[in-house]
Amino acid sequence: MSRTSIALATGVAAIATAVVIATAGSAQGPAPTSLHLVDTNQKTVGFGPNHKPRQGDRFGFGAKVTGDDTGFDRGFCTIIGKQALCTVQVQLSKGTLTAQGFVPAGRANKVPFAITGGTGAYDGARGTALVTDVNSTTTDIQVTLQP
Repeated sequence: MSRTSIALATGVAAIATAVVIATAGSAQGPAPTSLHLVDTNQKTVGFGPNHKPRQGDRFGFGAKVTGDDTGFDRGFCTIIGKQALCTVQVQLSKGTLTAQGFVPAGRANKVPFAITGGTGAYDGARGTALVTDVNSTTTDIQVTLQP
């Protein structure tokens, strides 16, 4: 995994976790909630290997989250083969959320991340975030939360 791939992976991982939980009613029960969020890397936050990345290396990142809700996130990843397993914690205006997923080497296009939980207004959050790199510093995410 190259340094460019790590930079792209950090953006992917960061935006993958920026979610808000909400409920919607219908005669058949609540429908999934969709959100659109944008992640912008914070260059002064994070760490990485000081050598050519190899299996087992870890790197960390931080990003500003905007869109349907705002806040920031922090995450870390472990390189496993040609991908990285990433865990991210997101602080939004109403609580925190967590997400986890594999980030491929190279540019991400609709990479799925599992929303694994939350606190505060996001207690019990679950769903999927589809992450797409816009460029080396910005990532777009479409989130679907389950009722």
